[in-house]
Amino acid sequence: MQRALFVRPSTRTAALAGGLLLAALLLGCGSNGDSEPTPTSTALPPTPPPTAALGESALPLERFHFVVVLTLKEKSAEGEINEVVISTEGDFQSPGRHAFTHSAQLGDESVSRSIVIIGDQVWFRPSDEDWREASRADPQVKDLLATAFSPVRPGFLGGEQYNLVQESVRRLPSVEEPVNGVPANHYQVTSTGQEFFETFLAEDDFARDVQDLRWDLWLAQAGAWPVRLRASATLITDLEALEELELRAPVSWELSIEISRPNDPSVTVAPPGESG
Repeated sequence: MQRALFVRPSTRTAALAGGLLLAALLLGCGSNGDSEPTPTSTALPPTPPPTAALGESALPLERFHFVVVLTLKEKSAEGEINEVVISTEGDFQSPGRHAFTHSAQLGDESVSRSIVIIGDQVWFRPSDEDWREASRADPQVKDLLATAFSPVRPGFLGGEQYNLVQESVRRLPSVEEPVNGVPANHYQVTSTGQEFFETFLAEDDFARDVQDLRWDLWLAQAGAWPVRLRASATLITDLEALEELELRAPVSWELSIEISRPNDPSVTVAPPGESG
């Protein structure tokens, strides 16, 4: 039988899938920013914080493609694995054009919702139904925008706390490693920077009581914007958000974020049914 919460994810589950979990990793939720890490290499000049108008992107790019995937796995005492995969994939085109699909999958069952936003115009499609015109005040649209981690959010890979963490990451050793066709520097946050980052994560439910926390972050050499993020850990405490997904600790999670096709003129957002 399909889980009701899987069919209709709650706001709390959505937070785990997108905003709060990513905030725990990048925005430093719960940190007051007072403590300074001990640099492991010469600090680079800070990157100026991006400014974004409503509906714009915090990334210093005119257009791009993005994929965000959160995978949660629970291994039962009998060896069975329950897996939930929550993802958002889409395109951003300045000014104020967004198109993305938010999906959740459990085993062979999956649901998805899609949206196109061009200025004040909104088109919405639940699962395999037809597109319909809507507005941001539409309850289903509001729920999707609150659920999906996308550039519609002001905190999508940007903001004051993100920039503080970003500057600190850049103090760690790195190697040059192109990713998604972008010249980038690869930073690994393991034992080298673990203590500092735990101070950022200490007050967040989704980062407290975790084991084997690991980050890999690729920052573009030009602009230091995140091209790829890979993070993983194991939650060893039961949380309400996990209970809503009928998962019990220990639960391992993996977060993957990919930004590709930066400023590619072929990345266009048009109304449904119109070619871009």
